[in-house]
Amino acid sequence: MRKINLIMTLAIMVTSTVSAEVVSLNEEKVIAMALERNEAMGISQAEIEIAQSKIDSAVSNLFPTFAIQAQLTKTSGKGSILPYAYQWNERGSVSLSQPIYTFGRISSGIDIAKVSKEISKTKSLATKAEVKNIARKLYYRALFSNDLLRVSKESFKNANENKKTLEKRVSYGRISRNDNLKMQADIASRRPFLIDSEKNLRIAKFDLMNFLAIDEGSEIVLEKKSLQEVSIVNNTKDINVIDNLNITILKENLKLRDLSIENEKANRMPTLSAFASFTPSNYKDGFLGDKIKEQEDFAFGVMFNFEWPFGGGKNDAVQVRKVESRIARLQLDQEERNQRIQLRKLIKQKESLERKLESEKKAIDLALSSYKVSLGAFATGGVSQLQLNDSELLLTNNRINYAGTKLELLNTNIDIERIVTKNTGRGE
Repeated sequence: MRKINLIMTLAIMVTSTVSAEVVSLNEEKVIAMALERNEAMGISQAEIEIAQSKIDSAVSNLFPTFAIQAQLTKTSGKGSILPYAYQWNERGSVSLSQPIYTFGRISSGIDIAKVSKEISKTKSLATKAEVKNIARKLYYRALFSNDLLRVSKESFKNANENKKTLEKRVSYGRISRNDNLKMQADIASRRPFLIDSEKNLRIAKFDLMNFLAIDEGSEIVLEKKSLQEVSIVNNTKDINVIDNLNITILKENLKLRDLSIENEKANRMPTLSAFASFTPSNYKDGFLGDKIKEQEDFAFGVMFNFEWPFGGGKNDAVQVRKVESRIARLQLDQEERNQRIQLRKLIKQKESLERKLESEKKAIDLALSSYKVSLGAFATGGVSQLQLNDSELLLTNNRINYAGTKLELLNTNIDIERIVTKNTGRGE
């Protein structure tokens, strides 16, 4: 029985090991997986397909329209001068119509559909940039969480090292029992930070896995273990927001609004079209009766249609489009200004963070030296326990601050790259 249970346990362990996929990730893999798997990319491509279908639909208005109709009718009344007017009538109709001139209604509709597709393509590029940036930020956050976990472990290790030094002094009778309790309390106070760091790393990995659509039973391994391994790119040379994706979308939207004005103006004009129809009819003496007359009619010609509501609805529609165009212009002007200001702010923030990061690196080196000196002095009674704890906490806080500043700087770089991303004409 024991042997059977052992075999079953081993089988379960092997099955679990096989089913749990281990995914090794670096920044390039994260970006590639996000662009391939994230649903937002599929949605943006689907919107381009819809826009292309709208173009095809608008172009189809240039071609003839075929219609077919069949009906069975019975009219009741008296006094008609037409023979068989009140008999059962089987009627069919086949017609063909071709627009000849619509005063720009069809062509403006095609232009509107084409501009709508360009907007969809630019939005797809913007979606691609957003997906890429979110993926990078989630990846950096996982590395940051890994840094905090490492710092918390080192802090806990340092606290235990302090305790060992204290125990040596206790054996020489140099430390009171109260100091020993303080040291134990200091060690205990480090454990919550360690627990939180482990939790935050797990959550960061879960968020990254979810964004990359990685199976829940899988495990991810970060090829880089720290933000310190990520290089900072200098991306602030000769950059501007001219024709970036946000501004390009609004420019195309303005063009769309202007075309809508022309389309509404064309709706006020008549339509000239050619038509041809063939209509066979059979008159019967009852619902299922005998045929008493057969008739075939063929007609063709040119038709002129014009409608004008006296309430002024068509003029109002033109005015609405004009106001929408004015709103689009104001939105474009506002966005251009906002994007320029945002870029300037990001550049200033980047410069400030770079100086701050350099200062914090020096602060870590000094705090580390100070802690080592304090630890040696504490062993001989040269410094107090409080001074030793303060020097270790200063080192830990400086390391945390450095990791936080590095994360903020990398995210700022990502934001700068996003705001200067332009339409390269590859939105398909």
